[in-house]
Amino acid sequence: MMTKTTLKIEGMMCEGCVKSVRESLEKTDKVTSVDVNLKKGTATVEHGGASDEALIKAVVDAGFRATVKHGLFS
Repeated sequence: MMTKTTLKIEGMMCEGCVKSVRESLEKTDKVTSVDVNLKKGTATVEHGGASDEALIKAVVDAGFRATVKHGLFS
């Protein structure tokens, strides 16, 4: 079953940042697609059961801060 998780990402300033975050998340186990939005400061990740911790670690490894965005539309 596919799940979508939205991450709030702090520190992205340019398209190079977006690329770094996207590539790091794409390398995470069970991740099938990633959509990073620079203006909103978010990444929406579709995955088959990746943990929140693994997704956050991928963003941290790329040099940024991340939290899982909970709520009605996450």
